[in-house]
Amino acid sequence: MKIGKFKLIDSISSIVGSWWFLIFHIIWFGGWLFFKLDINLLIMVVSLEAIILMILLLMDQNRQVTRDDLRDEEDLQVDLKAVRLGEEILKEVREIKDKVSKL
Repeated sequence: MKIGKFKLIDSISSIVGSWWFLIFHIIWFGGWLFFKLDINLLIMVVSLEAIILMILLLMDQNRQVTRDDLRDEEDLQVDLKAVRLGEEILKEVREIKDKVSKL
């Protein structure tokens, strides 16, 4: 079920962060003001939408941070393995150098 929630959050984030969403809202609010509909209702709708979108975007950001942390941990493990391998290679090169210098 968690995967479904994350997909939903990702989908909403991609829609909310689009030009289409911005243009739709400009037209929607402009039309609301042009036709002089109830401004208090508009304020309430906008406030509720802002709260819901903020929560969803923060959830998406938290997911991104978690994903970045996992990626950073994997990168660290790869780097540590590369350092160990480099140390082993350096040790072998020193052993070969010692053998060659004894000849």
